[in-house]
Amino acid sequence: MENPFARITQRVFEAMIEAVQEEMGQVSQQLVRGILTPDRLVSLVGAMQQSLEIMGFDIGRLVSMAGQQPGYDPYRVLGLERSATDNEVKKRYRELLRHLHPDIAGDKGTVFFFQQVRAAYESIKRERGW
Repeated sequence: MENPFARITQRVFEAMIEAVQEEMGQVSQQLVRGILTPDRLVSLVGAMQQSLEIMGFDIGRLVSMAGQQPGYDPYRVLGLERSATDNEVKKRYRELLRHLHPDIAGDKGTVFFFQQVRAAYESIKRERGW
């Protein structure tokens, strides 16, 4: 017999990943447009981390599991439509790297989002056979 608590926990985890994907898309668009600065992003990540810890979730687990969940949409993470051209995907990835790569951005607080963007791009590369 399956543990009902495990089933509920899995649903909550899936809902969190869905919300992270949606927020990542918005963050990606805001970073590229210059609406959101890397400093503000670091502040948001810190708040998110605290919220997850209060609920008993490990942000590292969330990062590693995000791309493996059913319904994962790497295009949403990059803030793009599935119909985006190869050049649009590559351009968005390069733009986000400039804002998020810890060595370029100069802030280690962007690592979480950098990892999400990188995982999304790798997923699209595999899908499109680059």
